[in-house]
Amino acid sequence: MPDPTPVEKTQVSMQLIKTEGTVPPPDDLISGNRGAVYRDIVKISVAGEFKRGTLLMAGADGYVASTQAGLATASGICILCDDVEIGENEYAETAAYFEGEFNDERVIFPFEGEDDDHDAIVETVREPLRKAKIFLRHIHDKGAAR
Repeated sequence: MPDPTPVEKTQVSMQLIKTEGTVPPPDDLISGNRGAVYRDIVKISVAGEFKRGTLLMAGADGYVASTQAGLATASGICILCDDVEIGENEYAETAAYFEGEFNDERVIFPFEGEDDDHDAIVETVREPLRKAKIFLRHIHDKGAAR
């Protein structure tokens, strides 16, 4: 079969977007040349509203919002790909990033309070996330991930 023309490729791509969902607008969550390397589907079984970029960790019955203490011993750490709202006694299966380079200013730490110093939290969690192959960097840095 001959290779499709560029027009046919575009039409196929647009059909996939229509059937698979929408392409989110750029938000600077993913950074660096590697970008997001690996993603998979996770089950979130805790009620609440979770925004794209929220840091999650494995819990007893699926993934939950991360805690600072739990990051050191969590068996699975990931960053949520999309916004998700979960009601009481419900769960959601959604995509999450398990490896890659991410903008440290766009990652949401559920344990961060309004008066907390975001940069200090980033430095505290940097090593546990690095061990999980999640690298945080400043989006404006042109060098390697810190």
